[in-house]
Amino acid sequence: MKIGIIGSGAVGLLSAAYLSKNHEVTLYTRRKEQAELINAGGISLVKGNQESISLHLRAEDKPAYTEPLLIVTVKQYQLEDILNALKKSPPKTVLFLQNGMSHIPLLQTLSAHRVFVGIVEHGALKLSDNTVKHTGFGCIKVSPLFPGERLNELPVLKMQMDHFPFEYIGDWKYMMSQKLLVNACINPLTALLRVPNGELASNPMFNKMAESVFHEAMKVLSLEKGQEEWEHVMAICRNTAQNRSSMLKDIEEGRMTEIDGIIGYLINQAKTEKLEVPVLHFLYQAIRGMEG
Repeated sequence: MKIGIIGSGAVGLLSAAYLSKNHEVTLYTRRKEQAELINAGGISLVKGNQESISLHLRAEDKPAYTEPLLIVTVKQYQLEDILNALKKSPPKTVLFLQNGMSHIPLLQTLSAHRVFVGIVEHGALKLSDNTVKHTGFGCIKVSPLFPGERLNELPVLKMQMDHFPFEYIGDWKYMMSQKLLVNACINPLTALLRVPNGELASNPMFNKMAESVFHEAMKVLSLEKGQEEWEHVMAICRNTAQNRSSMLKDIEEGRMTEIDGIIGYLINQAKTEKLEVPVLHFLYQAIRGMEG
């Protein structure tokens, strides 16, 4: 089938490399130079010590978005133009893969489309404009945003393949809240401390800092299984011990971060619920200051 992947960062490149093995994939990039590079030489996918090249795809720097299935992998602060284009488009199936939850109200305006949200549990590192390293194998969990959407409305779930599976989750809010909790505990602290994920589990002082963030975020999200959720966060830190979080990489490379979609969302929710979250306020201000 025809699939459009919007966004050519690590997740976009990884998705295009795998899905183009069995489907007609168009990768939408922001820069003409990247599109030309991919069209000339494909996408190089690095797994361990092996490298393969995906050639059966094309890249475009102009947003046509004509495919019946679109997978949106850009960061949440880059969604505005894409959403405006979709509002003028015939009905499609659209899967959004963003961190945080501040974009959810915006997605709920796309009532003419079949909208799904998802979380990415893979580790991926963009090495160049056409090379991506699969640093950790996981899955992509997806859930319908609107009530009544049927599982068969998302054809991507039928595309199971080795090292790149999809999993259906019925409750989008819990799925996204659990991922937001993980992102809130890991991303800002690793960016602030300039450390890989594993340091939050192995360094006792950093671990206490992560626990402080965890308790405030848990309170805002009203999640109930406290010890189980904490163990889940720490397991991710240990399983991705050498990984540098996306927010740390954004700070190191002088880019905007997703702090508004992650910590900013939690602060706004806390304000609505009249909850005190001083640690989250500190993290938000620290990261925004580091963005310059």
